Amino acid sequence: MPLEEDEYEIVPVGPIRRIEKRVEKMERSGSGNEMVKELIEVVRTNQKIIDEVVKINSEMINKVSELSAHVTQMTEKLTDFLERVEIGEAAEGVEAPQQSNPEVEQRMQKLEKRINSMLLSTMKAKQFKPVVRKPLTM
Repeated sequence: MPLEEDEYEIVPVGPIRRIEKRVEKMERSGSGNEMVKELIEVVRTNQKIIDEVVKINSEMINKVSELSAHVTQMTEKLTDFLERVEIGEAAEGVEAPQQSNPEVEQRMQKLEKRINSMLLSTMKAKQFKPVVRKPLTM
């Protein structure tokens, strides 16, 4: 036994209640001519409700399809962004080998010598003495 799918729609309940009241009114009144007029009016009202529901349903379908397209675009943009981030991380991980320039190396050596000589001269000038702590007396 195959399962049947139920369809659900958003339908305004007010007009349906009015139709139900009219049908009850027709059932209570008994004259045939009035009953036919009321029945025709009920059919017209019912048709208006159906037209409104179809219009609302079509609008909802259009909105959902637009939303689906926007979600697809957003997913593509997010995927592209994540790919760029991954490429950037990979590029940062691999550093380019440094090319040695003899002139730069000479300057670096001179700077190192100057810094070392300055450190030695300041250490000699201050002649660091070891700090001796005295015990506290009470």
